[in-house]
Amino acid sequence: MQIYISADIEGVAGVVSHEQLGPAGDGHDAARKLMMDEVLAAIDGARAAGADEIVVSDSHGNGRNLDPARLPRHVQLVSGWPRPLLMMEGLEHGNYAGFFLIGHHAGVGATEGVLAHTISGRLYHDVIVDGRSWSETDLNCAIGAHFGVPLLLATGDDAYIAHVQERAPHALCVTTKWCLGATSARATAPQDVHVAIREMAQRAVAAPRPAPTRPSAEPLRVELVLRKRQVAELLNYLPGFDRSGPHSVVFTARDVLELNKIIYFVSAYDPKGAAY
Repeated sequence: MQIYISADIEGVAGVVSHEQLGPAGDGHDAARKLMMDEVLAAIDGARAAGADEIVVSDSHGNGRNLDPARLPRHVQLVSGWPRPLLMMEGLEHGNYAGFFLIGHHAGVGATEGVLAHTISGRLYHDVIVDGRSWSETDLNCAIGAHFGVPLLLATGDDAYIAHVQERAPHALCVTTKWCLGATSARATAPQDVHVAIREMAQRAVAAPRPAPTRPSAEPLRVELVLRKRQVAELLNYLPGFDRSGPHSVVFTARDVLELNKIIYFVSAYDPKGAAY
């Protein structure tokens, strides 16, 4: 049985600040270890329920947060950028029974949530698909549905879990912390989180397979609301993009895979020197 795990860091217990998110920040090494431990707990639980092939995507920051030396045997790691399916790279290969989202977070349109954003906090003010603000989980679930793979387990703060329960009510969840503000939380002790993730992962894999959550009808109408006006101005030069406001553009994506590529392309080519 094959299981796919997409791992992020903002939803990990004990992670609350931007300084913990990247290699240059204070506390990143400790945060990476916390992230790794939650992933290992998910792997243990999945294996206990019969998963014999697991692929883990390092889906945060530079894509090089997880320690390959700590992975158990017969677990594959997706790391580094760029990659066409972003946080779900590799899902197109194999026959997965389901996927986990470990350490994920609320989207840019959320009122609450620790370190909430969608793809790039410095670039996107909102990502709106068919009139609805999308999180990374909306995107990941739509990619899963495209390949017929359902979300089985999600872990993160309470605001994120509430979002998952609305988006994919069949998925099992583990709350790792409770949001107090954009960069503050009350967190469960990591050891208790690991036990909960291990137990819930085992339950999720052993349970009857749910149907994947389907995205909106395709093609998809997408509006990107950018934090810098000049990014919207430059995108408007490209065929297929139309200016919808001072900071926003609209386009039509043939399917969720095309949407995913466009969102990542815009993120990777954000003109950092834009002044406005």
